[in-house]
Amino acid sequence: MRKLFIICLLFIITILTGCSNSQESNKIKDTDQALTQSQIKEIIAATNDSLIPEMDLSQVTKPDPAQQAESNEKMRQLGEKFKGKVTTENTNIVVARINGESVTATDWYFEKIRGNERVPSNKEIFEELIEDKVISSAARNLGLYPPEDQIDAYIADQRKYMETEEITVLLKAWDISEEEYFLLVRDRFTNSLAKANWNTYMEKYGDLQEDKQGYIVKSPLWIDDDKIKSLIEEAKVEVTSEGRQLGISY
Repeated sequence: MRKLFIICLLFIITILTGCSNSQESNKIKDTDQALTQSQIKEIIAATNDSLIPEMDLSQVTKPDPAQQAESNEKMRQLGEKFKGKVTTENTNIVVARINGESVTATDWYFEKIRGNERVPSNKEIFEELIEDKVISSAARNLGLYPPEDQIDAYIADQRKYMETEEITVLLKAWDISEEEYFLLVRDRFTNSLAKANWNTYMEKYGDLQEDKQGYIVKSPLWIDDDKIKSLIEEAKVEVTSEGRQLGISY
């Protein structure tokens, strides 16, 4: 469980675990239809319940020394990869715009160095960023782009896990402070929350598929593939001169 916390913190993996309601899903069939303020608040609250659960960290089992040493070494290596690439300076460099949503050099480097087995190709990285940003754009259009209080609440929750030994090793290797870390990943947390809000919306109001037994087919990362495909096909993508220098093309 401890490792799961670390993975969520570093790679900002957003999961969808909210419950669907078949009666309410019939209220909105057109997923572009405007939401009321009440619906927006309800969706954001449901996302928060999924991503910010009440957790007693004292009950988390600590790894044995050998496991701890292995985790520390992985964090050290990861820190070395991040060092000098994911920086506050690079958050000001826009390498692309997707439906008006900015992709920064920090976003690009974060994706480029996070592969465990291999470094993803430029094409794979940019496709992933396009998908993330078109969902963020769709969330913004629906009024579901994360408000500051949602972002602050999520960051406050993530701070609970910052005192673990391997995170200390990571930040030391990365040569940044805890506050710098949260400044650097704030945009990524925001992007993940936008995706989570959109996922919650799609589950609550979108057309969900059912299996042969009539139960809703879900997974932790459930997204309507057809809807994403249409969003990507309609996306307005611009690569800046800075992006082209990094090898980004579209």
